[in-house]
Amino acid sequence: MAKRKNPLKDLDAFLKQEAKNFVQPNKVKETEKAEKEIPAPPTAVEVIPDPPKVEPTVSLSNENVVEFMANLSKSDHKEFYKIVKASIEKSGAKSSEDKMLLNTLLYLNDKENWKENIKEYWS
Repeated sequence: MAKRKNPLKDLDAFLKQEAKNFVQPNKVKETEKAEKEIPAPPTAVEVIPDPPKVEPTVSLSNENVVEFMANLSKSDHKEFYKIVKASIEKSGAKSSEDKMLLNTLLYLNDKENWKENIKEYWS
């Protein structure tokens, strides 16, 4: 019977032989010296003061909100609809007028799939 070879032993012997060729002890010693020469990091931490608080220059009033919404409706209808929808949802009002307004906003957001959007929203 022929003797079976053990490929793992052959591979292990090969890797050990190759490792001897790659390792150069002089370089390892040089890195040990370089590690010893690294100065210790500073222990003091510089404290950076907090930035000054900036107060908003525009006060929030009904006129400012109306003006903002008017400008937004001229420039970006979808964002305007999102803000109106979010304000109705956040107020928690459930009157029939609020439901009609929400349905209208859902219609305006996607006129082609408005029925599916309304069914999905209220389900």
